Amino acid sequence: MLNLRHLETMIITAEAGSFRRAAERMYVTPSAVIKQIDALEAETGTLLFERTSRGLKLTAAGHSLYTDGKLLLEYAEKSLERARSSASGEENVLRVGTSPVTSADLITDQWARIYDRWPQLKIQIIPFRNEPSEISRVFAGLGTDIDMLTGICDRTHFAYRGCSGTALQEKKVGISVSRRHPFAHRADIGPQELDGSEVMLMSPGKIRAMDDIRSYLQEEVKDVKIHSFDHLNMDVFNDCEKKGWLLIAAENWTKAHPMLCFLDVAWPFTIPYGILHSSFPSEKVRRFLSLITSE
Repeated sequence: MLNLRHLETMIITAEAGSFRRAAERMYVTPSAVIKQIDALEAETGTLLFERTSRGLKLTAAGHSLYTDGKLLLEYAEKSLERARSSASGEENVLRVGTSPVTSADLITDQWARIYDRWPQLKIQIIPFRNEPSEISRVFAGLGTDIDMLTGICDRTHFAYRGCSGTALQEKKVGISVSRRHPFAHRADIGPQELDGSEVMLMSPGKIRAMDDIRSYLQEEVKDVKIHSFDHLNMDVFNDCEKKGWLLIAAENWTKAHPMLCFLDVAWPFTIPYGILHSSFPSEKVRRFLSLITSE
Protein backbone atom coordinates (compact mmCIF):
# COMPACT_ATOMS: atom_id res chain seq x y z
CA MET A 1 0.00 0.00 0.00
CA LEU A 2 1.29 3.46 -0.89
CA ASN A 3 2.63 5.62 1.91
CA LEU A 4 0.59 8.84 1.62
CA ARG A 5 3.35 10.88 3.22
CA HIS A 6 5.81 9.71 0.58
CA LEU A 7 3.21 10.39 -2.12
CA GLU A 8 2.71 13.95 -0.88
CA THR A 9 6.49 14.48 -0.90
CA MET A 10 6.66 13.22 -4.48
CA ILE A 11 3.93 15.66 -5.58
CA ILE A 12 5.60 18.61 -3.87
CA THR A 13 8.93 17.64 -5.44
CA ALA A 14 7.40 17.40 -8.91
CA GLU A 15 5.88 20.86 -8.55
CA ALA A 16 9.04 22.34 -7.05
CA GLY A 17 11.31 20.90 -9.75
CA SER A 18 14.19 20.03 -7.44
CA PHE A 19 14.90 18.28 -4.15
CA ARG A 20 16.29 21.48 -2.65
CA ARG A 21 13.23 23.60 -3.40
CA ALA A 22 10.93 20.80 -2.22
CA ALA A 23 12.90 20.59 1.03
CA GLU A 24 12.52 24.35 1.54
CA ARG A 25 8.75 24.10 1.11
CA MET A 26 8.53 21.19 3.53
CA TYR A 27 11.02 22.62 6.06
CA VAL A 28 13.17 19.48 5.94
CA THR A 29 16.59 18.66 4.50
CA PRO A 30 17.09 17.68 0.84
CA SER A 31 18.41 14.31 1.99
CA ALA A 32 15.11 13.66 3.80
CA VAL A 33 13.20 14.39 0.59
CA ILE A 34 15.47 12.11 -1.45
CA LYS A 35 15.05 9.34 1.11
CA GLN A 36 11.25 9.50 0.83
CA ILE A 37 11.35 9.56 -2.98
CA ASP A 38 13.68 6.55 -2.98
CA ALA A 39 11.29 4.75 -0.65
CA LEU A 40 8.33 5.54 -2.93
CA GLU A 41 10.20 4.33 -6.00
CA ALA A 42 10.97 1.11 -4.11
CA GLU A 43 7.26 0.77 -3.21
CA THR A 44 6.12 1.27 -6.79
CA GLY A 45 9.00 -0.63 -8.37
CA THR A 46 9.54 2.08 -10.95
CA LEU A 47 11.60 5.20 -11.57
CA LEU A 48 9.55 8.33 -10.93
CA PHE A 49 12.04 11.11 -11.73
CA GLU A 50 14.73 11.62 -14.30
CA ARG A 51 17.67 13.57 -12.83
CA THR A 52 18.84 16.06 -15.49
CA SER A 53 21.23 19.00 -15.48
CA ARG A 54 18.19 21.30 -15.55
CA GLY A 55 16.50 19.68 -12.57
CA LEU A 56 14.02 16.90 -12.09
CA LYS A 57 11.66 15.63 -14.76
CA LEU A 58 8.81 13.18 -14.20
CA THR A 59 9.02 9.88 -16.05
CA ALA A 60 5.86 8.54 -17.71
CA ALA A 61 5.21 6.45 -14.60
CA GLY A 62 5.92 9.46 -12.40
CA HIS A 63 3.49 11.65 -14.34
CA SER A 64 0.78 8.99 -14.01
CA LEU A 65 1.34 8.67 -10.26
CA TYR A 66 1.46 12.47 -9.87
CA THR A 67 -1.94 12.88 -11.57
CA ASP A 68 -3.65 10.04 -9.72
CA GLY A 69 -1.86 10.87 -6.49
CA LYS A 70 -3.29 14.37 -6.30
CA LEU A 71 -6.79 12.92 -6.58
CA LEU A 72 -5.96 10.26 -4.00
CA LEU A 73 -4.68 12.81 -1.48
CA GLU A 74 -7.74 15.01 -2.07
CA TYR A 75 -10.01 12.04 -1.51
CA ALA A 76 -8.11 11.06 1.65
CA GLU A 77 -8.50 14.58 3.02
CA LYS A 78 -12.22 14.61 2.29
CA SER A 79 -12.58 11.17 3.90
CA LEU A 80 -10.97 12.56 7.02
CA GLU A 81 -13.29 15.54 6.98
CA ARG A 82 -16.31 13.25 6.66
CA ALA A 83 -15.10 11.10 9.56
CA ARG A 84 -14.68 14.19 11.71
CA SER A 85 -18.11 15.43 10.69
CA SER A 86 -19.71 12.12 11.65
CA ALA A 87 -17.93 12.16 14.98
CA SER A 88 -19.18 15.70 15.69
CA GLY A 89 -22.83 14.85 15.10
CA GLU A 90 -23.15 15.97 11.49
CA GLU A 91 -25.19 12.91 10.62
CA ASN A 92 -28.05 15.42 10.80
CA VAL A 93 -26.51 17.66 8.10
CA LEU A 94 -27.56 17.33 4.47
CA ARG A 95 -25.12 18.80 1.96
CA VAL A 96 -27.03 20.36 -0.92
CA GLY A 97 -25.33 21.37 -4.15
CA THR A 98 -26.32 24.62 -5.81
CA SER A 99 -25.27 26.72 -8.79
CA PRO A 100 -26.67 29.67 -10.76
CA VAL A 101 -28.64 27.18 -12.86
CA THR A 102 -29.36 24.64 -10.10
CA SER A 103 -31.25 26.35 -7.30
CA ALA A 104 -31.53 24.72 -3.88
CA ASP A 105 -34.95 26.31 -3.25
CA LEU A 106 -36.94 23.12 -3.81
CA ILE A 107 -34.92 21.24 -1.19
CA THR A 108 -34.90 24.06 1.36
CA ASP A 109 -38.66 24.47 0.93
CA GLN A 110 -39.11 20.76 1.66
CA TRP A 111 -36.84 21.08 4.70
CA ALA A 112 -39.09 23.85 6.06
CA ARG A 113 -42.14 21.59 5.63
CA ILE A 114 -40.68 18.76 7.72
CA TYR A 115 -38.82 20.86 10.29
CA ASP A 116 -41.19 19.94 13.13
CA ARG A 117 -40.62 16.24 12.52
CA TRP A 118 -36.83 16.49 12.26
CA PRO A 119 -35.75 19.66 14.05
CA GLN A 120 -32.11 18.51 14.31
CA LEU A 121 -31.72 18.48 10.52
CA LYS A 122 -29.52 21.18 9.05
CA ILE A 123 -28.92 22.08 5.41
CA GLN A 124 -25.39 22.90 4.26
CA ILE A 125 -25.29 24.69 0.90
CA ILE A 126 -22.32 23.69 -1.29
CA PRO A 127 -21.85 25.87 -4.41
CA PHE A 128 -20.44 24.54 -7.66
CA ARG A 129 -19.81 25.89 -11.16
CA ASN A 130 -21.92 24.84 -14.13
CA GLU A 131 -18.95 23.68 -16.18
CA PRO A 132 -18.70 20.19 -17.71
CA SER A 133 -15.74 19.00 -15.63
CA GLU A 134 -17.23 20.39 -12.41
CA ILE A 135 -20.65 18.85 -13.07
CA SER A 136 -19.01 15.49 -13.78
CA ARG A 137 -17.14 15.76 -10.49
CA VAL A 138 -20.34 16.63 -8.61
CA PHE A 139 -22.21 13.59 -9.93
CA ALA A 140 -19.22 11.31 -9.44
CA GLY A 141 -19.14 12.41 -5.79
CA LEU A 142 -22.90 12.37 -5.24
CA GLY A 143 -23.48 10.77 -1.86
CA THR A 144 -19.86 11.41 -0.91
CA ASP A 145 -19.16 15.12 -1.33
CA ILE A 146 -22.75 16.30 -1.90
CA ASP A 147 -25.83 14.46 -0.66
CA MET A 148 -28.38 15.83 -3.08
CA LEU A 149 -29.27 18.55 -5.55
CA THR A 150 -32.29 19.51 -7.59
CA GLY A 151 -32.59 18.38 -11.18
CA ILE A 152 -34.30 16.37 -13.90
CA CYS A 153 -35.82 13.13 -12.65
CA ASP A 154 -36.33 10.83 -15.62
CA ARG A 155 -34.69 7.53 -16.49
CA THR A 156 -32.74 8.99 -19.41
CA HIS A 157 -31.15 11.59 -17.16
CA PHE A 158 -30.47 9.08 -14.40
CA ALA A 159 -28.64 6.84 -16.86
CA TYR A 160 -26.69 9.78 -18.29
CA ARG A 161 -25.59 11.04 -14.88
CA GLY A 162 -25.25 7.68 -13.11
CA CYS A 163 -27.57 8.64 -10.26
CA SER A 164 -31.13 8.26 -9.05
CA GLY A 165 -33.76 10.72 -7.96
CA THR A 166 -37.18 11.47 -6.52
CA ALA A 167 -39.58 13.45 -8.70
CA LEU A 168 -41.67 16.07 -6.91
CA GLN A 169 -42.98 18.34 -9.66
CA GLU A 170 -43.78 18.47 -13.37
CA LYS A 171 -42.32 21.52 -15.09
CA LYS A 172 -43.67 22.88 -18.37
CA VAL A 173 -41.32 22.86 -21.32
CA GLY A 174 -41.58 25.95 -23.49
CA ILE A 175 -39.17 28.45 -24.94
CA SER A 176 -36.93 31.09 -23.41
CA VAL A 177 -36.33 34.19 -25.49
CA SER A 178 -34.48 37.47 -25.17
CA ARG A 179 -36.61 40.29 -23.81
CA ARG A 180 -35.79 42.04 -27.10
CA HIS A 181 -37.21 39.21 -29.22
CA PRO A 182 -40.51 39.85 -31.10
CA PHE A 183 -42.07 36.96 -29.13
CA ALA A 184 -41.14 38.52 -25.77
CA HIS A 185 -44.49 40.33 -25.37
CA ARG A 186 -46.39 37.05 -25.83
CA ALA A 187 -47.56 34.76 -23.05
CA ASP A 188 -47.66 31.70 -25.29
CA ILE A 189 -47.20 30.55 -28.89
CA GLY A 190 -48.26 27.67 -31.08
CA PRO A 191 -45.71 25.08 -32.21
CA GLN A 192 -46.16 26.02 -35.87
CA GLU A 193 -44.95 29.54 -35.05
CA LEU A 194 -41.51 28.01 -34.61
CA ASP A 195 -41.42 27.52 -38.39
CA GLY A 196 -38.38 29.31 -39.79
CA SER A 197 -36.78 29.73 -36.37
CA GLU A 198 -33.41 28.75 -35.00
CA VAL A 199 -33.79 26.88 -31.74
CA MET A 200 -31.35 25.69 -29.09
CA LEU A 201 -31.99 22.19 -27.78
CA MET A 202 -30.19 19.81 -25.41
CA SER A 203 -28.27 17.17 -27.37
CA PRO A 204 -29.80 13.65 -27.49
CA GLY A 205 -29.52 11.09 -24.72
CA LYS A 206 -29.64 13.41 -21.72
CA ILE A 207 -33.30 14.29 -21.06
CA ARG A 208 -36.19 12.24 -22.43
CA ALA A 209 -38.55 15.19 -22.99
CA MET A 210 -35.89 17.01 -25.00
CA ASP A 211 -35.39 13.92 -27.17
CA ASP A 212 -39.16 13.76 -27.73
CA ILE A 213 -39.27 17.45 -28.64
CA ARG A 214 -36.44 16.99 -31.14
CA SER A 215 -38.45 14.26 -32.89
CA TYR A 216 -41.58 16.42 -32.78
CA LEU A 217 -39.84 19.43 -34.33
CA GLN A 218 -38.28 17.34 -37.08
CA GLU A 219 -41.63 15.75 -37.95
CA GLU A 220 -44.16 18.54 -37.33
CA VAL A 221 -42.40 21.86 -37.96
CA LYS A 222 -41.56 22.53 -41.60
CA ASP A 223 -38.46 24.67 -41.32
CA VAL A 224 -36.61 24.78 -38.03
CA LYS A 225 -32.85 24.83 -37.51
CA ILE A 226 -31.70 23.08 -34.34
CA HIS A 227 -28.53 24.09 -32.53
CA SER A 228 -27.62 21.34 -30.06
CA PHE A 229 -25.75 21.96 -26.82
CA ASP A 230 -24.32 19.40 -24.41
CA HIS A 231 -24.53 21.26 -21.16
CA LEU A 232 -26.81 23.97 -19.76
CA ASN A 233 -24.77 26.88 -18.43
CA MET A 234 -24.60 30.65 -18.67
CA ASP A 235 -22.98 30.46 -22.11
CA VAL A 236 -26.16 28.85 -23.43
CA PHE A 237 -28.34 31.57 -21.88
CA ASN A 238 -26.02 34.29 -23.22
CA ASP A 239 -26.17 32.82 -26.74
CA CYS A 240 -29.94 32.75 -26.54
CA GLU A 241 -30.03 36.43 -25.53
CA LYS A 242 -27.39 37.70 -27.94
CA LYS A 243 -28.24 35.70 -31.06
CA GLY A 244 -32.00 35.86 -30.77
CA TRP A 245 -32.35 32.09 -30.94
CA LEU A 246 -35.17 30.28 -29.13
CA LEU A 247 -34.07 28.10 -26.22
CA ILE A 248 -36.20 25.01 -25.56
CA ALA A 249 -36.29 25.11 -21.78
CA ALA A 250 -38.09 24.08 -18.62
CA GLU A 251 -39.96 26.99 -17.07
CA ASN A 252 -37.65 27.21 -14.04
CA TRP A 253 -34.42 27.43 -16.07
CA THR A 254 -35.10 30.95 -17.33
CA LYS A 255 -34.85 32.40 -13.82
CA ALA A 256 -31.07 32.06 -14.06
CA HIS A 257 -30.79 34.90 -16.62
CA PRO A 258 -32.49 38.29 -16.07
CA MET A 259 -32.60 39.13 -19.79
CA LEU A 260 -34.67 36.08 -20.76
CA CYS A 261 -38.38 35.42 -20.45
CA PHE A 262 -40.37 32.17 -20.69
CA LEU A 263 -43.24 31.45 -23.05
CA ASP A 264 -45.64 28.54 -22.95
CA VAL A 265 -45.87 26.44 -26.11
CA ALA A 266 -49.12 24.66 -26.95
CA TRP A 267 -47.68 21.16 -26.75
CA PRO A 268 -47.85 18.41 -24.10
CA PHE A 269 -44.21 18.23 -23.07
CA THR A 270 -43.21 18.43 -19.41
CA ILE A 271 -40.15 17.48 -17.39
CA PRO A 272 -40.24 15.67 -14.02
CA TYR A 273 -38.26 17.77 -11.57
CA GLY A 274 -37.14 16.89 -8.09
CA ILE A 275 -34.20 15.76 -5.98
CA LEU A 276 -31.19 13.94 -7.43
CA HIS A 277 -29.21 11.66 -5.16
CA SER A 278 -26.93 8.66 -5.22
CA SER A 279 -28.28 5.36 -6.50
CA PHE A 280 -27.40 4.08 -3.02
CA PRO A 281 -28.55 6.95 -0.76
CA SER A 282 -27.38 7.23 2.83
CA GLU A 283 -29.70 6.71 5.78
CA LYS A 284 -30.17 10.46 6.31
CA VAL A 285 -31.08 10.98 2.63
CA ARG A 286 -33.57 8.10 2.78
CA ARG A 287 -35.11 9.58 5.94
CA PHE A 288 -35.42 13.02 4.32
CA LEU A 289 -37.07 11.58 1.21
CA SER A 290 -39.41 9.47 3.30
CA LEU A 291 -40.57 12.48 5.30
CA ILE A 292 -41.17 14.77 2.34
CA THR A 293 -43.11 12.14 0.37
CA SER A 294 -45.20 10.77 3.26
CA GLU A 295 -47.81 13.53 3.22
